[in-house]
Amino acid sequence: MAHIPRSLSSAGRRAAVVAVAVTLAIGLLPASAMALDLGTLLQGLLATKPAAAPVPAPVPAPEAPSIPPLPEGSGDGRRIVYSVSQQRVWLVEEGNREVDGWQVSGHVGFPPAGTYQVFSKSRTSTAGSLKLEYMVRFFRASSGKAVGFHSIPTRNGVPIQSEEQLGSFTSAGCVRQQLDDAATLWAFAPEGTTVVVTP
Repeated sequence: MAHIPRSLSSAGRRAAVVAVAVTLAIGLLPASAMALDLGTLLQGLLATKPAAAPVPAPVPAPEAPSIPPLPEGSGDGRRIVYSVSQQRVWLVEEGNREVDGWQVSGHVGFPPAGTYQVFSKSRTSTAGSLKLEYMVRFFRASSGKAVGFHSIPTRNGVPIQSEEQLGSFTSAGCVRQQLDDAATLWAFAPEGTTVVVTP
């Protein structure tokens, strides 16, 4: 019979007897273990700890999409930059800090490269049967027609081009944008805001 140390309390002695009985019942110890000093046996059992579960490696957060660099010769200070060849606009704060940018749809080679200012704005505007939202005018053609940034025009509530077509030349003169982008530019550009157009 296993030797149970007298130094154990009565509760400890009862727990020791149960521990040995259970261990033998499940066959983890050979019969020869009965001759072991129970104190040594319990120390060995208590020292055996289950292996810690592996900690999964942290998953890096996806990087935010970067804004393409500004075109060369696109000015300084707080401004809107419009690249005709790239069909893209940038919103730029002081210190040449690009705060946003997106694809647009304008007209080939138009308006001419140069530096302009926003001279008028309309929350909604029309061109014939077309509805234009968030109009920001910055250029006046020789015909007298005002040219500006606005949302993709709609006719009877239906857009005349898809958002997937932004980035291609589909406009007769103005610069078309996705609706949320048009609203962002509208909020960014009070009258007098500089607009730099690059080739």
